Amino acid sequence: MYSGKMLTFQEFVRTIQQEVREEIDSSITDPDMRYAMEGGKLLRPVMLILSFKACSNGSDTYYQKALESAVGIELAHSASLVHDDIMDHDDTRRGKPALHAKKGVGNAILIGHRMISKAFRISVEHGLDNALIFLDTWDDTLTGQLRDIDLNDHLERIFNGGNSKELLMKEYLRVIEMKTASLFATACRAGAIEAHASHEVRELMAEYGKNVGLAYQIADDMVDIAEGRLEEGIIMPLMRAYGKKLDKEVIEMLKNGRISLEEELEKQGTSLEDVYRRGIVKYVNKSQENASSPLIPDSPYKTLLKEAPVYIANKMTEKIGVTV
Repeated sequence: MYSGKMLTFQEFVRTIQQEVREEIDSSITDPDMRYAMEGGKLLRPVMLILSFKACSNGSDTYYQKALESAVGIELAHSASLVHDDIMDHDDTRRGKPALHAKKGVGNAILIGHRMISKAFRISVEHGLDNALIFLDTWDDTLTGQLRDIDLNDHLERIFNGGNSKELLMKEYLRVIEMKTASLFATACRAGAIEAHASHEVRELMAEYGKNVGLAYQIADDMVDIAEGRLEEGIIMPLMRAYGKKLDKEVIEMLKNGRISLEEELEKQGTSLEDVYRRGIVKYVNKSQENASSPLIPDSPYKTLLKEAPVYIANKMTEKIGVTV
């Protein structure tokens, strides 16, 4: 059980990853579920445990419950990846064959559903608040994924409703909040619930987790674009480059290579990297403001709450040589 002072968030991560993996080994016996969960960074479980520690002022009274809840979060996250791989036709995940490539699409779908069922059972065993939050979060995740399936259709719907910069950015942020940030928010809220924190603190930790998740997803989008994948994250630099001049004709010219997004940004004295970095920093700062609240008792864990968003964003962007 983690106790004592850790100097950095990285050290905390390594310790909690090991403890969560041990809990998975002891509580998840199905080999297919375990296969789907292998190799993950366990960021959401780590954030749940950090939230628990920060809200309980380091007390271990309910720590086992927090670990169980952390496994539930990872089950739900891994199940979503199983289904994402099928929809995206991705045959690898975490350096090995995706579950559907190994077991077949039908089996993978059913295994993913069983993982969700197992995660929901854990949440029910931890009380009504946990169960209701789990259902709301899973619904948000599915809704966000549905709105993110096809980028071209996504942009087309927005344009048909009016070419508004505010509408476009709101839609992008709403999608990433639902499909990614909601699970970070739930992890941090669950940690506060397991620590028996007040309703006010639970809501604060949910907001903190949401902002961490938004920073993480923008960092993920930055990597996707840098590696040549056209994802919804292109909306942010598109709006920076073209603003209200962005329309279907511009999109077509970009797709056909007749104009260059990078060159347009350079004309404005910025770059793709700078646009994404500003977005990441915005939500890192917001999460650090949340972590500085007097509602959270002063402790080494409060300091780690402030370190966490920078570490998480940088772990994502380090693969393209970028730090925030």
